[in-house]
Order: sequence, then C-alpha cells, then structure tokens
Amino acid sequence: MKKLTVVALALSSAFQVQAVEVFKNDTTKLDLYGRIYAGQFFGDKKKLDDNGDIVDDYSAKQGANQFVRFGAKVDSQINNNLKALAQYELQLYVNDSEKTISENSDNMRTRLAFAGVGADWGTVTFGRQKGAPGFLADWTDVSLSDGYGNEALGATTDNFAVNRAGSVLKYSGLFNGFQVDTSYKFDGGDTEETTNKNSDAAYGAAVAYTFPFNLSLGTAYNVGLRDKSGEADAKLWLLSAKYDDKSIYAALSYADGNDFLATDKDHNGWEAALGYNFSNGIGLMALWNKQEVQQKGKDDVDSIDYYTLGAQYKFNSNFRVIGEYRINNLDSQPDQAVANQDDFQLAARYDF
Repeated sequence: MKKLTVVALALSSAFQVQAVEVFKNDTTKLDLYGRIYAGQFFGDKKKLDDNGDIVDDYSAKQGANQFVRFGAKVDSQINNNLKALAQYELQLYVNDSEKTISENSDNMRTRLAFAGVGADWGTVTFGRQKGAPGFLADWTDVSLSDGYGNEALGATTDNFAVNRAGSVLKYSGLFNGFQVDTSYKFDGGDTEETTNKNSDAAYGAAVAYTFPFNLSLGTAYNVGLRDKSGEADAKLWLLSAKYDDKSIYAALSYADGNDFLATDKDHNGWEAALGYNFSNGIGLMALWNKQEVQQKGKDDVDSIDYYTLGAQYKFNSNFRVIGEYRINNLDSQPDQAVANQDDFQLAARYDF
C-alpha cells in the first residue's frame, strides 16, 4: 500500500461530499464544495384558540426549508509519512426572509471546523467534528430530503459528542476492513454546575467491519459526563448494520440509552433505511424511526414513531429534485395537541 493511502480512504469516508479541486501542487491540495437546497414542508398548521393555546393536532414540519452550505478541505504533506489536514463547513439558512443574519439569529451555523494530522496509522483531529459514534449513526441518516431521519437513536447534533460537537479530539483509522474511531469531548462550559449537553465532557469509541460482499457491521459506546451534583452520566450504546452495493441500500441501527435524554430517563431507539437507485437517475428511499422512552414513575411512551417514503430524480451528478412523505404514527392525546399529523417535503438540490 502506498504511503498515506489510509489517510485518503479515511478522509473520503468522513467527508462523503462532492468537491471541486481548486488548488494542487506537490505538497498541498485544496478542495471546495457546497450545496444549495430549496425545500418546502407541507402539513397541518397549529390552530390556536383566543388564549393562544394549541387546540388541534398538527404537523411537526411546516414551511420553508432553504439553505446554502459551503465547505473547504485542505491537506498538505509534512514529510513522506505525515500529512496535515483541516476542514471547515458553514451552513446559512435562508427560509422566509432575506435578512439571514440578525440579533439572536441562529441562521448561520458552523457545522465543522477541525484540523489535525494523518498517516498510515490513521488521523488525529481536534475541533468541531463528529464524535466516534457519528459514522455509525450516518448509516441510517440517509433521507433523500433534508429534515427527516436521524432522530430516534439520540445521536443528534451537540448531544454529548455522539454526532457533530465542538472541542472534540478524535482518532480514526482504517485497517483491512476495520474502521476504529475514538473521541473525547472536552468540557466547554464556564461553570461546574451545568446540564448543558453542548458543553459537558464526553468520550466514546466505535468499531465497524466491512465484509468483501458489501455488508458492514458496527457498534459504538458513548458516555456523557454530567457535572451537576446528583445527575447521572449519560450512556448510549449503538449497534448498526448496513448493506450497500451502490444500487441497493439497506441499514438498521439500534440504540440503548441510559440516563441519556435526562437523568432517570432511558430510551430505546430504532432506525432503518431501505433504498434503490436506478440507472436512469431515479432513486427511492424508505425510512423508519421509532423511539421509546422509559421514565421512573411513568408509563413507557413512544416519543418518535414515523415512516418516510421518498423519491428523487437526478438530472446529473449535481442537480436533483426530491419528494418525500412522512407517515406519523404517534397517537393523539385526550388533553393536549400533539405533533402527530403527516407532512411532506418538495425540494430542489444542487451540489458542487
């Protein structure tokens, strides 16, 4: 194997985006990439009474879903055996107003910002990036449109570094079909008494093996170190499988969380995906997300339970149109309005 081949494989696995090479010489390469996404959610709006209270069940998704994403990847050779690497990714939400940046606005978000080194033994990076379990959670985070999926496991953004988070130190390596990731998130808060999932320290590890016949199996374990007195540490275990031969895609993940959503609040999560890509540019994808919450002194409840049915047509490698419908299986409640109505999304997407 040529030197730094493992680094190249690890980077392509981590980024999984189209990129345009804008600069390259004997030691340095810079790639730029991005996405323009114009989507719209359709569903039942909230109905309010004279007091402003919600009176009927409604759709969880409604309205504009439009954003622009920009990213840059760079790597440079330090010596024959070592490379420096970095990535930055920004997302700017547009939605219903051209005033995208204002006081108290969260429309502009830094998704990734990390740097590190890599060699045949793998990569070591630090900054805002995915924690160790993130690549397993990605196996079922394959909705054709933006905004569906990636909810039931608990592996969401800024949640004890099980996905994208800040101040994460990570090692990632590929060895003869095995991928091994470990990560540690440093405490980002300015006080010891906090329950903020964004700032609490966390550590995790994940391992997966890909067989020659396109089947991958993996598992991960992550611990969030809550530092408020009397609160238990957040623990999450993932078990995942996927099959991908470029035409057929199938994936299934299971999560077991102990005190993960909150102290004394456990959960089990299931996510599944099944899709097929035709040679004429048509792609189909179905998702299933379900989360069951167990809380002391209360009955178990389904907090998430839905299917999605999606289709897309790729005009070329850059441009596609998408339609996706969500069937919401959550039950109505006798004393409160619930976000349990179906919704769907239409979108146009351009990648570069």
